Amino acid sequence: MKRVIKSIITLVMLSCPMLTNAQSKVETDVQVDLVSRHIWRGQDYGKISLQPQGTIRYQGFYLSGFGSTGFSGDDIDRIDLSLGYQAPFGVNIGVSDNYRSGVDKYNRYFDYEEKTTGHRFEGNLGFSCKYFSLQGYCIFMGNDFKLNGDRAYSTYIELSVPFRFAQVDWLAKAGITPMESAGWRGDGTDGDFLDNYLYADGFGCSLASLRATKVIHVKGSKVDIPIFAEFNANPFTQRAVLLGGISIKPFK
Repeated sequence: MKRVIKSIITLVMLSCPMLTNAQSKVETDVQVDLVSRHIWRGQDYGKISLQPQGTIRYQGFYLSGFGSTGFSGDDIDRIDLSLGYQAPFGVNIGVSDNYRSGVDKYNRYFDYEEKTTGHRFEGNLGFSCKYFSLQGYCIFMGNDFKLNGDRAYSTYIELSVPFRFAQVDWLAKAGITPMESAGWRGDGTDGDFLDNYLYADGFGCSLASLRATKVIHVKGSKVDIPIFAEFNANPFTQRAVLLGGISIKPFK
């Protein structure tokens, strides 16, 4: 793991001379989504959710935040904070603090004890261009342990391919994990216990999705309202859902 961290630091240092080619002013993106179901990397976190997000960028560096709040007490809430760098040649690198409710029964955000916290800290390395995006994520700290108690270093790799067809914007995604991820035992039916995993119990595909988006431009304003529908499947858990939602995007 130390080698991975050193490699990340080296890549950031090598990318710094490219800053002169990045944007020279601060840019801000703000968006709020209303979705019929909260799905994260193939994991079902609840039904109707409100999801605000925002990003600040300067000379390739970015600071972003994402949140999700459900309308039911059984839904899982999330707060994700990310800091990273996007190089002009397409490589991006960053770290994130991903928090989810329901791990600690009191839902204490500032509890950082590894066995009880709802936080997971992960590193991200990827490449993006107009044809595709390939991203890799690895959890290196926080509540991330296998069923046997060993640290899992849960890893997730996702390929996204955007395209346009029939005057609609499409986005196809596939996400895999190369090894056993974090796991926990939960109650099943008839008093049985079920083994649950963050992604899968070994190499497997946890996400296969296809989203169609149509953007509505509000005349006389700086607001776009994308409307989307998505087929989202998790081949590992053999579950699928058809979800939809709308977004509000000011500052176009």
